[in-house]
Amino acid sequence: MQMILQSRFYKSKKLLLVEDCEPVRASIKGMLQQIGFEQITAVADATAALAHAKKQQFDFIVADFQLGEGKDASQFFAELKLHGWLKAGACFAIMSAEPIRQPVHGMLSGLPDCYLLKPFSYVELEKKLAKAFQTSIALRKIYQAAASADYQEAITQADEVVKQHPSLTLQALRLKAEVMLAAGDGKAALGLYQYVCQQRDFSWARLGQAIALLQLSRFAEAATQLQELLKQEELRPEALACLVQLALLQGELQEAKAWVLELLRINPTDNIYQQYYGNLLHLLGDDAAAIAYWQKLLQQYRFSAFDHIEPYLALGRSQLLAAQQADLASYSPLIKQFFDTVQSIPLKLLTAPGAVQQKIQLAQGYLLQGDGAKSAALQAEIAAFDGSLPLSSMLDLVRYHVACNDSMAAGELLKQANLLADTLSKNCQGLAPLVVQHFTTMLKASNQQLRQWQQQGGQQLQADKPKAALQLLRSAFLLCPAHSATSLQLLQALAMLPGHKALKPLASAVLQLLNTKALSSSERSKLTELTNSLPELYLD
Repeated sequence: MQMILQSRFYKSKKLLLVEDCEPVRASIKGMLQQIGFEQITAVADATAALAHAKKQQFDFIVADFQLGEGKDASQFFAELKLHGWLKAGACFAIMSAEPIRQPVHGMLSGLPDCYLLKPFSYVELEKKLAKAFQTSIALRKIYQAAASADYQEAITQADEVVKQHPSLTLQALRLKAEVMLAAGDGKAALGLYQYVCQQRDFSWARLGQAIALLQLSRFAEAATQLQELLKQEELRPEALACLVQLALLQGELQEAKAWVLELLRINPTDNIYQQYYGNLLHLLGDDAAAIAYWQKLLQQYRFSAFDHIEPYLALGRSQLLAAQQADLASYSPLIKQFFDTVQSIPLKLLTAPGAVQQKIQLAQGYLLQGDGAKSAALQAEIAAFDGSLPLSSMLDLVRYHVACNDSMAAGELLKQANLLADTLSKNCQGLAPLVVQHFTTMLKASNQQLRQWQQQGGQQLQADKPKAALQLLRSAFLLCPAHSATSLQLLQALAMLPGHKALKPLASAVLQLLNTKALSSSERSKLTELTNSLPELYLD
């Protein structure tokens, strides 16, 4: 039987084959060679596949749905996109021995190009790959315009596809509607989805209507449609995801949490909704439950294919905040837990962005411990990173700048975080603005508390009450270790009291930090005077 594309077309193409069963892998590789592929990289699992995809870009990727280690081809595809290891215009095919559920929405952000039901012949394989490649070429200009945020051009290109390639009309219309949503034109998208449904009842168009209604803030209508879509198994995950967004838009956090739990029952390893659940617990004020949840995720998935960096960072973030608020006896165990958590992040998760995310938290931890030099060195590495950071790590960096007493840098970064949250919200990630809003509220309260502690601590010193001053100034120091005046006052309180073994780590941290800071001449003189007045215990 004649092939759609000639063998010479495939000869120059690089292909990655991922199949865990060796005999099946050999058989499919033979078919690919028969088709004309010569540059074939065949591996057994997702880990090996990712390693190859990181080193070189492939024109075709053919992956079995079950990839071993609990990872599937959809997750592999998402990971390739996340790291930018999927070549523009590459064809991604998923093989499976059973029919698998295909995504109903999200074509604009990229979906696998085709699905192959095993067993298949080399003729069927070539037909699927060729058609997927041809479709990719035909739709390429729509994707390119949308990627550049030129939505009007993307719509124009979609109309051109309908004219030039009638067989791709549905795909072009589906893309066009998603472009309208991306452009914020929910009214036009709703009209297009309704038009499609009048021609034929497509599931993607019915879901699209609900999404457009959400964008238009027609919440009651959206809720009614989504409740109907919940009854259809093929649409249930997407309908649940939309109900999460609806609840968030309406400020119903408990309801959002309930819908997230439903999604996690369908797919317990969905990292996005794991993060949603943990963050919702924090937003609802149940920090203890959130910490327990992050710990549970680490215990369940550490060293597995589902291991992800965010639970480590979320737990470390919570432990660091707890240490900042701890009394003298609880501080040391909590800060040790923080360092144990963040430094235990597996090497495979420390990609370039992951390593920076880790360094942001460690920099603040070292600052609390008084190691200003190590903190500053990490900050220099963070500043040299030219990639983008997730919202949670941007907020971590705001906290670090606050701890460094750099309110200007903290304020500027918080503005950027708000802009990112707005963008994420427009892309159906309604939790982001709530996280930033909660963070901003907590930060304002923290800054106000800091000023009170600083003022009251100074007053207690003047009243010759060093014990009361120590408690207040220690709390202020843990919030903003780099504030020189607070640190000097804290040293003064320590100098006025008898030496105590429990206070030695605090005294050492304050001294170490002040000695590595650029102080004014009067501050340096004050530091020398106070150092000479400190109990010998603190100077060992």
